Amino acid sequence: MESNPITSPEAERRELSLSNQTLWVKLNAAQKVAASSLFHYGFNLIFIRISSNDATVGLLLDGKPATINREGDIDITPVINIRK
Repeated sequence: MESNPITSPEAERRELSLSNQTLWVKLNAAQKVAASSLFHYGFNLIFIRISSNDATVGLLLDGKPATINREGDIDITPVINIRK
């Protein structure tokens, strides 16, 4: 029997399967400026996690993550685990 991806245990509220363009339109202006500067170095946009007090943008370069908060502040050494 096939499992339903929406009700499966692996289902999460992540937007990893969305295209970069779909993720890009969800960023605010400060996040777009910050992300553009990281794209210059080869980072790829991989997720957006929205909580009640922040919206974190996740990017990845050669297995190394970077994050951008709602204000556009870049953290190139975030304490996060990127699952495959």
